[in-house]
Amino acid sequence: MKSMLGYVLLAAAGLLAVAQGQVITVTNGETDGRWGPLESCPAGSRAISYQSSHEVDAPVVDDSALNTLVLFCDDADNTNITSTQGYTGNFQNIQNCPFGAYMKSFQLRVSPAGNTTDNTAVNNIRFKCSNDREINGLGNTSGYWGEYSAECLDGICGMETRVRPDGGIVVDNTALNDVRFTCCTPAIFNANKFNRH
Repeated sequence: MKSMLGYVLLAAAGLLAVAQGQVITVTNGETDGRWGPLESCPAGSRAISYQSSHEVDAPVVDDSALNTLVLFCDDADNTNITSTQGYTGNFQNIQNCPFGAYMKSFQLRVSPAGNTTDNTAVNNIRFKCSNDREINGLGNTSGYWGEYSAECLDGICGMETRVRPDGGIVVDNTALNDVRFTCCTPAIFNANKFNRH
């Protein structure tokens, strides 16, 4: 029987909160490509901001939408983590949680396979911060937003991305298909470590 340690039902919010070492996911990710390596913030730090790279929508062209996701940690070196990166696109502005807050859950906008003649998989991502502020970049607009993931009680510390590599002109390229995040291990998080970009 699985231990209930790490799972707390937040009845008021209707959300499942997840403790250290657990992984948060969403149900609307796509399945092309392979999972990349787990990259994590340094011990005692967590993710407070993100940046994404997108290939813009272009008529009659094979678009891949969201390609690369970068998380920024609140350690002294402003460490960033990426897992597997895509192969094209332009980086958008960095999206920051308010000072003192950290990222705790996420949501994906996905155009499912077979939905159009040009599949794009993940088109955008947004996060909820620990103060319930939502941070959202300017991603592609195809597809639909799914439900928010469960929440990491102590913040997001690790990331794995599922990316389909560039297949050239003979395939329908989709780049980023899914992402999952690892929750932080409880630690003392010092307010003076929260940096802005």
